[in-house]
Amino acid sequence: MFLATCEILLFGLLIAGAVCDVWLFRLPNWLTIATALVGSAAALVSVTSLTDALLHLAAGAVMLGVGILAFRFRMLGGGDAKWLAGLALWIGLNLVLVRFLMLTTLLGGLLAIGILILARFRPAYGLQNGKRHLPYGVAIAAASLDFWFQHSYLATNLRAIWGI
Repeated sequence: MFLATCEILLFGLLIAGAVCDVWLFRLPNWLTIATALVGSAAALVSVTSLTDALLHLAAGAVMLGVGILAFRFRMLGGGDAKWLAGLALWIGLNLVLVRFLMLTTLLGGLLAIGILILARFRPAYGLQNGKRHLPYGVAIAAASLDFWFQHSYLATNLRAIWGI
């Protein structure tokens, strides 16, 4: 029951993050902290050994380090870097994390292409005066929702009930 509650909260946080990033072009600290706390709780409930728990912590630490470097070189926003680290705590250090990052990158590229096309027809959309805003939280949320639907306890049980 606790795991299902955490997963419902994570689902809501993913939607909230995407909406915040589209409207505000930022991911607030309360969102990244809540994601890290709820994601960690969900991971700790679902792990079977101390090694698994340490791998989840390692995933968060590695993603935070990579995110800080990406932020330093202006490749990623600070909120995006922190949110990725919080989500990595939930996902863990495994091949699923690699798939998640590849999907996030692919969706981010498609989002960038879409914004460039939109800017061509609507110049007022965030590209005036040399400003380039990309709500990358949308790509992060979409890839996270893919993980949620594929690997969460709640989604697995719902698929079994619905026969999908």
